[in-house]
Amino acid sequence: MTNDTTITLRPATNEDRTYLSRLHYLADVFGDESRDLPESEAADHHKYVNQWDPYTQGGIIAVSSHAVPAGGLFLRYWKSNNPGSGWVGYPEVPELVIAVERRYAGLGLGTRLLEAGVELARAQGAPGISLFVDKDNPRARSRYEKFGFEYKTDSTMVKWFATPRV
Repeated sequence: MTNDTTITLRPATNEDRTYLSRLHYLADVFGDESRDLPESEAADHHKYVNQWDPYTQGGIIAVSSHAVPAGGLFLRYWKSNNPGSGWVGYPEVPELVIAVERRYAGLGLGTRLLEAGVELARAQGAPGISLFVDKDNPRARSRYEKFGFEYKTDSTMVKWFATPRV
């Protein structure tokens, strides 16, 4: 059997909603499926995944040469009522939810997905992109810092492309 480390990226569609649920879960447990999902995170599933719109928010799915999902991301735009954990207070700045399947770690896929997420947000006219990163996840925090994200709070980071509207 050939190696399946050739990864392609494609836009997420409505049909990917089940996989987006998995990405949301993987992000919440830092990719460690032996961890329990915090109850507060389980309650957020509806607003993150069920209310996601592929046409106005978008996402990207990474797929191996064997058609196996390898990771992905999706964007969520929030209003001030009931926002997500990574919201930075500007409705025009989307929150990024991103995860890579453990099997595909170490291939640079996380960086490719981050770059693709930034480009997707820019193409939508967003002045920046935000994300939630738990203080107990130093590996992810370091990656986002190196990628140019700055702390807005102790667990919310933002990467600005332009000055947001006030």
